[in-house]
Amino acid sequence: MLSGIGIQATKGQHGGCRLRFDRLGRMYVGTGDAAVGTNPQDLRSLNGKVLRLHRFTGRPSTDNPFAGSPYRNKRYVFTYGHRNVQGLALRSDGSMWSVEHGPDRDDEVNRLKRGGNYGWNPVPNYDQSTPMTDFSLPGRQIGARWRSGDPTIATSGAVWVKGSKWGSYQGTLAVCALKDARLVFMKFDRDGRFVSKRSPAALRRTFGRLRSVVQTANNDLLVTTSNGSGTDKIIRVSPR
Repeated sequence: MLSGIGIQATKGQHGGCRLRFDRLGRMYVGTGDAAVGTNPQDLRSLNGKVLRLHRFTGRPSTDNPFAGSPYRNKRYVFTYGHRNVQGLALRSDGSMWSVEHGPDRDDEVNRLKRGGNYGWNPVPNYDQSTPMTDFSLPGRQIGARWRSGDPTIATSGAVWVKGSKWGSYQGTLAVCALKDARLVFMKFDRDGRFVSKRSPAALRRTFGRLRSVVQTANNDLLVTTSNGSGTDKIIRVSPR
């Protein structure tokens, strides 16, 4: 499977690794760049990418942008130029979105486009002063739909909120924050443009670092904490 063909974890940093399925059952895998500067723009590396593959066989999806490449790894690539993908979320319109860690600024939320380059290129060596989206690179780079600016909040897992019981929160992107220890609800318009964000007081620095969020069959949210030392919990969140 994928570990046998080259997802690096050489420095114990920027491991990414969020999984999500789309409506056709294809598996998306978000990877970090493993703190190796050349990985995100190298299409023969599986790091700094969102990969798309068959959920049962582990083979690359046949409609991936580089499916016909002679390089095996490249066939898996759906998008590239990522730093450290922490979250993947499927919107009701069928679009897949990623949530990423920035260095000391610019955590990002991105709308993923097949074959898109999201512009992270921290070279030479591993230069974290480079922009998260470097528009000076050859070709076309895709900018973030939302960025934190300075400082980061350490965005992590995310889910698109559905269900009328959520009222004005329905249709927002619920994003966990590790460093900022809160759940952030982000509103985007139908074209994917950022509109606003808010964070309910009950979920601000109440439970510590928030890692991942999913939605249950009755449309409640389940949120995991990431505080360590045997103290972590799964929290059920309902608007009522």
